[in-house]
Amino acid sequence: RFWAILYCNVKMGAIILLLLALLSPARPFSTTYRAYSLSLSRPFAATSVSCASSLRSSSPTRLFSETRDAPLPDGLERLVAGFERMGDEKIRYKQLLFLATKLPAMDESLKTDANKVPGCLSTVHVSASLDGSGEGVLFEGDSDGMLTKGLVAMLVTGLSGCTAEEIQGIDGTFITRSGLDQSLTPGRNNGFLNMIATMKEKALEVSDEGHIPSAPSAPSSPSKTPMYDEIMAKLALLKPTSIDLEDQSDQHAGHGGAKGWAESGESHFKLVVVCEVFEGMSTLKKHQLIYTILGDTMDKIHALSIEAKAPSQL
Repeated sequence: RFWAILYCNVKMGAIILLLLALLSPARPFSTTYRAYSLSLSRPFAATSVSCASSLRSSSPTRLFSETRDAPLPDGLERLVAGFERMGDEKIRYKQLLFLATKLPAMDESLKTDANKVPGCLSTVHVSASLDGSGEGVLFEGDSDGMLTKGLVAMLVTGLSGCTAEEIQGIDGTFITRSGLDQSLTPGRNNGFLNMIATMKEKALEVSDEGHIPSAPSAPSSPSKTPMYDEIMAKLALLKPTSIDLEDQSDQHAGHGGAKGWAESGESHFKLVVVCEVFEGMSTLKKHQLIYTILGDTMDKIHALSIEAKAPSQL
C-alpha cells in the first residue's frame, strides 16, 4: 500500500509540472525571427570594418608607436594609405608580397658590401643615384627574402624622386599606420629601421657628390689620427651645424679588452653633434643613423659615446 501511495504522489507532481509549463507565457516566435532578420540586414561592409577594427585593437603588441608621423612624400603616402584601407592583415601581407614581385631587378654589380644594409635578417642591398635634375634621389634595392623585399619595394617606390632633405624627414612610424607592423617580428623591425637609415645615408652621399666639389687629395704623409679623421669625414654627410669629437683613448689605456686602431691606438671617442636631420628623431634613431653612417669604422674602435641633438634641443 505504501508503494501505491508513493506512485500516485509522484504521478500527480509530474502532471502539475506539465500544466505549469504549458500555461506559462512563451516568447513569440515572430520576435526571435525579427531579431534574426535585423542582424542579417546590416551592411556587410560596415560589419567587416568593425571586425577589422576589433582585431587591430586586440593585438597584444605593436612594434611602433601609434603616433602619426610627419607628412610623407606623395609616393610613399599613396602606398601607406592603400595598405591602411585594407582591413585584413592577410590581404596586406599578400599585397606586400605582390610589391616584391614588381620590384625592378637590381644590377648585380651594385650588390656590394658598400650597398649592404646592416642588421637585417635577410640580405638586403640598396643603392642611390641622382635623377636628371640633380635634385631627386633614385633608389635601387633587392633582398633574398620575399617579405623583406616587399618592404624594400615599398621604400624604393615611395622615396625615389624625393630630395635628400625630404628623405631625412622620414620617420619609420608610418609602418604602424599602414598596419604592416603586425607582420614584423622584432628582428624585421630592426631591419626595417636600418633600411631607412641606410637610404638616408645614401641620399646624403649622392647629394653631396652632386653639389660639393671633390675633397682635396690627402697629404702624402700618413695621418697620426686615422680613426679621428675617418669618423669626422663620414659624419660630414650629416651636414652638422656643430660637431665635437674628443679622443679619450688615453683615459682607457691598458683596460682589459680595450681595442684600438693598431697604427694609432685610438680606441675611445666622445661625440657631441648637432644636426637638422635629427629633428623629430628619438635618441635611439639618432644613434642608429650615426652607427649606419660610420659602418665598419665601429669595428675598428672600442667605444663611442654619443650626444646627438637637433638645433631645437639646444
